[in-house]
Amino acid sequence: MSTPYPDDEDDLDSVRPGWEPDPEREGYERWWTGERFLGAAHREPQPFSALSPDAARSMRPGPNRDARFARAGIVATLLGFLGQAVAASGLVRIPGVDSSAVVLSALGLAALTAAVTVVFAARGLRRASALGGRAISSLALGIGIVLGLAPVLLLVAIGIGGGL
Repeated sequence: MSTPYPDDEDDLDSVRPGWEPDPEREGYERWWTGERFLGAAHREPQPFSALSPDAARSMRPGPNRDARFARAGIVATLLGFLGQAVAASGLVRIPGVDSSAVVLSALGLAALTAAVTVVFAARGLRRASALGGRAISSLALGIGIVLGLAPVLLLVAIGIGGGL
């Protein structure tokens, strides 16, 4: 890791963005932009954890706002996928509402949630080199595409087939 405090002016260009030890809290890291620290401090990854320290760092969104939204989108997309499965199974019955409307609503909500996750993940990936969050944005992009494709394809098939 590079030191966030170059010894002379010539070293300023060699300092790249990344996770660096927090000068205010021992055992913690903060995102270094190349000029200053941003975002909240995180504990340094344990060297013998399930993920390597570099992999653990890459899963943090850091100060990348879009990567944080993408991380939340993973949970929302998973819940949307679960919701569409429950609605399609017929376990959800709303008095006065046709079951096909419940299924279509669940599919539409799952597709929309996944699409929003994909948008934030793509934006997070674009900003990852400067703000971190590359791995979590990549994971969100994959989950959003894979789990979002199912409800979209089902909605297209329902539309082509003329309804439920």
